[in-house]
Amino acid sequence: MKNTKLSFAAAIALILTGFNLLVPSTASAQTALYKSCEEDKLKAPLTLQAATVATQAATASATAEATTSATTASSTSTGDDIVFLSIVASESQACYAASETFLAGNFLGLRTGFNGAVGITQTISGDIALDRTNVANSQIGDITINISEFKSDNDRRDGFLRQDWLQSNKYPFATLTGATAIGLPTDAVQDGQALQFKIKSTLTVHDRKRDTTFDATGSFTNGTLVIRATTDLNMSDFGIQVPNIGGLLKADDAMRLIVNLVARPSEGTATPAK
Repeated sequence: MKNTKLSFAAAIALILTGFNLLVPSTASAQTALYKSCEEDKLKAPLTLQAATVATQAATASATAEATTSATTASSTSTGDDIVFLSIVASESQACYAASETFLAGNFLGLRTGFNGAVGITQTISGDIALDRTNVANSQIGDITINISEFKSDNDRRDGFLRQDWLQSNKYPFATLTGATAIGLPTDAVQDGQALQFKIKSTLTVHDRKRDTTFDATGSFTNGTLVIRATTDLNMSDFGIQVPNIGGLLKADDAMRLIVNLVARPSEGTATPAK
């Protein structure tokens, strides 16, 4: 959503590649809302260099400025059909996808060689104001994610992340603030219409802030907004110690962040980020 303010997306999520945005009438059909993070398990290490990240950030910034100018010239009024939505944590996900390499006899008891790891948390909060007559005028409040609750398929890995590497026991929250959506239309959104766009925002993790751009897709169907967003980043850019234990376990610096958000009508209003 253009010129939006985001309260972690996502989106969060937010979000990014091949997925299904069908919205069921009940939460029990959650799996039909989006592609679960579990399907994002890496099959090979990500390759993400600092220079590439810098280039992407510069390009996104230039595109955002150009798009903002164009939108200001073509449409400056807010529509009269505003829908206030709140993220439904029980139906949403925030996840990491990373890769690891293990030697035989590693202390986690995992198989030797390459391994893809996915950690998921559903403790997510935030509000969105959707302008149905001019989608580009929609706003999203700050999104807060409790990353201390990341759960993977290995309890020992989760414990090391919380205590030593991600240190989420000390820095339990990740936030997405000051988001601007790039590429959303200035006309009305159609029920069930899937929109592809980018979200540029400030991501705070491990008490470090970085401008981050997400690839996103969103759909508003029968009163339910679904956003899926993803971005690739380096752990070291956020001051996170890249896991490496004497060669027995070694993780790649590059990782993928995925945000799958489901939001439904609320009584409040989305508060623009400062």
